[in-house]
Amino acid sequence: MALSPGLIETEGTHSVGLIGSDLHKQLESTITLGRTGVPSDIAKVATFLASDDAGWITGEILFASGGQN
Repeated sequence: MALSPGLIETEGTHSVGLIGSDLHKQLESTITLGRTGVPSDIAKVATFLASDDAGWITGEILFASGGQN
């Protein structure tokens, strides 16, 4: 199982100057939900995958990207 997050606002994306840049706006426009993700968005998916509720999921890549194209 692999978890593949999309664009997430983190200290790293801030420190490299991505957040608020023209590139950020361009990337964000490709996200179906219309916003950059935050760490808690990914944490919820990871918690699900670590739970018994995900016991029938195997060998998959789960894209948690807000529908980013």
